[in-house]
Order: sequence, then C-alpha cells, then structure tokens
Amino acid sequence: MKKQIIVGLIHELTMGGAERMMVNILNHFVKSNQEVHLIVFKNIGSLKSLLDSKILIHDLKVNSVSKGIFSCLKTIYKIKPNVVFSGIGHLNLSVSPFIPIMKKLLPQTRWIARETNIVSMQNQNAKSTRLFNWLYRNFYHHYDAIVTQSTDMLEDLIKHYPQTEAKVVLIHNPIDIERVQALAKEKEIAKVELITVGTLTPRKRQALLIEVFSQLPQHYTLTIVGSGEEEKNLKKLLKQLDLGERVSLVGHQSNPYPYLQSAKTFVLTSEHEGFPNVLLEANALGIPVVAFACLGGINEIIEEGVNGFMVENGNKEELKTTILKASIYNFDREKIIAQTQERYSCQKIMKKYENLFMGVDYV
Repeated sequence: MKKQIIVGLIHELTMGGAERMMVNILNHFVKSNQEVHLIVFKNIGSLKSLLDSKILIHDLKVNSVSKGIFSCLKTIYKIKPNVVFSGIGHLNLSVSPFIPIMKKLLPQTRWIARETNIVSMQNQNAKSTRLFNWLYRNFYHHYDAIVTQSTDMLEDLIKHYPQTEAKVVLIHNPIDIERVQALAKEKEIAKVELITVGTLTPRKRQALLIEVFSQLPQHYTLTIVGSGEEEKNLKKLLKQLDLGERVSLVGHQSNPYPYLQSAKTFVLTSEHEGFPNVLLEANALGIPVVAFACLGGINEIIEEGVNGFMVENGNKEELKTTILKASIYNFDREKIIAQTQERYSCQKIMKKYENLFMGVDYV
C-alpha cells in the first residue's frame, strides 16, 4: 500500500462499538506506515489508552459536533489528507453537507463514512426524525463511499435513501481473536450459565431477558455487563422478581472478556443492531450465542447449530426454550473459534479497508 495521509473523525473515545472500530482501523493503518491523524471533538474516554502513540491527535475541545464542525473542517484543510474517514452516524451526517465545498479545496481527498446502525430505525427514535431523514436523503450521497457492516444495513440505506446506492459498500467488522483470547485470561471469573454485554438501554431489552430468565430453572445464573440509563429500572425489576442471588449486574468493564469466558452461553435481545461485535467476541472465545433474529447482521453471523441459535424477534417463549436447548447442545467450541477466525479475521477485513482507502475494488 503506497504512503497516504489518513484522517479519522470521531466525537470522543468512550467505550462503544463505533469508537473501538475507529481505534482498531487507525491503529492498523499507522502500523502499515501510513501518516494517521485523529480529529476528536472531545478527547475523553477509556479508549484513548489503546490508540497507537504514532497517531497524531487533534483535540477540538468542544462538547458537541455542532460546536466543532467548522474547526474540524479547518483542521482537515490544514492536514490535506488523501482520505477522511468518519466513524459514526451523527458525525457523518454533520460533515456531509460540506463535502462538495471541501472537494473543491481538496480535490485529492476521498471522503468515506462508516455507518453504525440501521439508519431508518435509528432515525425513528431521533429527536428530529424529519430533519435527519431530510439530511440523509439530500447530503449523505456526497461521500465517495459509505461502509455498511451488514446486508440489513446496506439494504435499509438503499431502500430509504436511494441516492446513496452507488456509494454503499459492505464490509463486516473484524475481530482480533488473539487479543480477545489474551485479555480473557487476565483474571478468573466465577462460572455462569448465561451472559449478556451491552449498554443498558431500552433498545437492548435487558429487561425482557431478565423476565425470561426468571422462568428458567433455579440453577441458571446470569451476568449482565454494561452501564446506562436502564440500570435503576433493571435493579428494581431484579428485586421485584427476587433474582438478586442469581443475576449479577457488574457495570461497565474496560475488559469484559474474562466475563465472556466465564459463561456457557451468550444471549442478545436487542430490537435491532448494526453488526454486533460482541457476538464475534463471544464466538472468538468459543462461546455459542442465542440472539433474536433482529435486523443488523444476526443472520449473517449465526449459523444455526454451529455457533449458536436465532430466535424470532421478541418471542419470549421461544427465547426461553432456545436458551434451554443451547445449554445442553453439543457445540464444537474449537470449530466456533476457527470459523470466526476464517470469516472475520483482521487480516481479511482490513485488506478490504486498504483497498477502499486506495480507491480500488474494496472486495
């Protein structure tokens, strides 16, 4: 890969899927001897420590994207990069109206966005749904390429925002299996039957999982890793159902992998996803998964009876019976790990990003 100047854009470096992917992608390119910059609107978050020291950080020191957008564009102009890579939906959208102007000033620059969710569904829950939809329809196609992580995400974007069709590409998320496995060994965690990992929000539906869990046999235990707005409600529900001895809310964990390693089965109950890295991480440790077949790549990740099972989205009774089925099913854990490595290795996925950044066929 010839020498390039690459600029990543992210709002902050708190622990999240989009932020982790930005760190992983930029780290890869700096190790490939590219000149890599990161423009961050507020340089906070636990992921700062994971950035390669050779990445040049530009901290805009603002609390919101709207307050820093012009400083961001000025910084891009000063750097004069070959590639600008924006890593999360609301930031992508904020940049998109200015791309035609910036292309006149920087004709050598490719503008690439990485989408993080099922856009039409995400916009339904936005404060300004009509405004967001209008922006997506009228400005998002200004990007030279828009990376989607799942077929569901790609098809949704084209269906609701057809102007983007010529720009949309599909690149799954990578998984660094060796790193996940090494981190999983950092400490011993007591064994549990079930685990779920994710931000505690209504969309993740941990309350639904707890309700179903309350109907499982008494020997079942559940660990919930994550923090968020639903924490108080979940604690209240656990008290109501008298599950305090069987369910552990362990909060946010900078290293969740020992907890994943301790579980027999991973459960995902989201309403919708983008492409859930956590399923790949569980599989990287040989842990089978049970997940609602919601939009967002679930049907691309799970191969029935090989690395887990899918459940009709929202069907509580089927979720219960499938968890019971998974707990006694003879999964080949070494095969789960090998399959995950074959399909989602960093080497395979990052090659697609290299090709995309170079402007060649990304496949």
